[in-house]
Amino acid sequence: MTSKFGFTKMDINEFETWISNLRVARTIIHIQEHHTWSPSYINFKGNNHFDLQQGMKSYHVSHNGWMDIGQHFTTFPDGTILTGRSLESTPACILGFNMNAICIENLGDFDTGKDLMTVEHKNTIVRITAALCKKFGVAVNSDNVVYHHWFNLTTGVRNNGTGNNKTCPGTNFFGGNKVENCNQNFCHW
Repeated sequence: MTSKFGFTKMDINEFETWISNLRVARTIIHIQEHHTWSPSYINFKGNNHFDLQQGMKSYHVSHNGWMDIGQHFTTFPDGTILTGRSLESTPACILGFNMNAICIENLGDFDTGKDLMTVEHKNTIVRITAALCKKFGVAVNSDNVVYHHWFNLTTGVRNNGTGNNKTCPGTNFFGGNKVENCNQNFCHW
């Protein structure tokens, strides 16, 4: 593990040990899956994890006016993970659906025809989600592991992608961004 700018970088094995030993007072019921869209794979140079994370934090604070980076964790194409916002703080990720949630941003643009997820990245996304579900006793299903695409951007109401929604975490994220894609390709383990 290494740290810089207040973020800690770890591989998935280190993360699984770290999260299992971490004490968190906040109640966690949901795990949110997102893609960064920008930055994407083209911006990842293999050694600029901290710079990309700091850039996202700067944007979230200066442009959005948030108190911190929006997400709790960011996963990268090489399978590494960086910490973000404290797990004791509510994320700034899905309007109306942040209470009792953990936000995972997966670096990349996973819309069809954009970034092709690496094997290492896919493995880390599955394992970080599983580790968080295990830690907080969250059932692995599409009621508890949710995609940003399923929520109306204006109202925050879950509509499963039927209107005024982002494509996040991408139209090609583990087979797509629909509830049935999540159930068939992501939440079946």
